[in-house]
Amino acid sequence: MITRRKRRVLAGAVGLSVLAGVAVLPSAQLTEARFTDPDYASSTTFTAGALATPVITACTVANNVLGVFQSVTITWTSPYVAANVRLTATSGTTTGTIPAANITATGPVGGLYTYTANVPQSLLASLISNLLGSTTTLSVTNVLPGTNWVSPAATRRLSIALLGLNASCTV
Repeated sequence: MITRRKRRVLAGAVGLSVLAGVAVLPSAQLTEARFTDPDYASSTTFTAGALATPVITACTVANNVLGVFQSVTITWTSPYVAANVRLTATSGTTTGTIPAANITATGPVGGLYTYTANVPQSLLASLISNLLGSTTTLSVTNVLPGTNWVSPAATRRLSIALLGLNASCTV
């Protein structure tokens, strides 16, 4: 029969042999972890943001009593604040920007601002030189300050016959 002392000695010997076996084993190698994790993707469509095109609601010409062109008033709506709208006049290869001082804003009403620009003959003549007997394109755009983003233009044609007669503003 195994006595208590012999059991202890036997247990100690087994413990020492386990420790000796662990000491003899090679150390664990460093490796990069390898994971298998399936990825799933779906078709997603991305579209670039775009600035809304302004909507011209009116373009009227004012003539003096002799029927000679005096000014044009153009009205449009836009969801953007005044700093983000621009009105230009182009005749031939010459383009000028109507100063902000000539544009008034009201609103917003229903998310839209209403802009009105009264452009006298003298300002147009200073911007594009030859006003009489010409066609001038008035273009309204929305711009994003600090970027090159510009909306598509809403336009009207201002036609003025020789001597400043028969002025009209058309689509």
